Amino acid sequence: MKRFITVRMWEETKDKLEQVRMDKSMKEKRIVSLAQAIEELVDEYLKKKNY
Repeated sequence: MKRFITVRMWEETKDKLEQVRMDKSMKEKRIVSLAQAIEELVDEYLKKKNY
């Protein structure tokens, strides 16, 4: 059961991250990797939390 929930959560998260990546690529008119999109999201989050 845990494996199913983990896989399901990853699939949903991956889809959302992929959408963020595509939006960022279209907005900035450049290729953005999924890893780069994740890194930028984490950086933005940390800045908001003053880390």
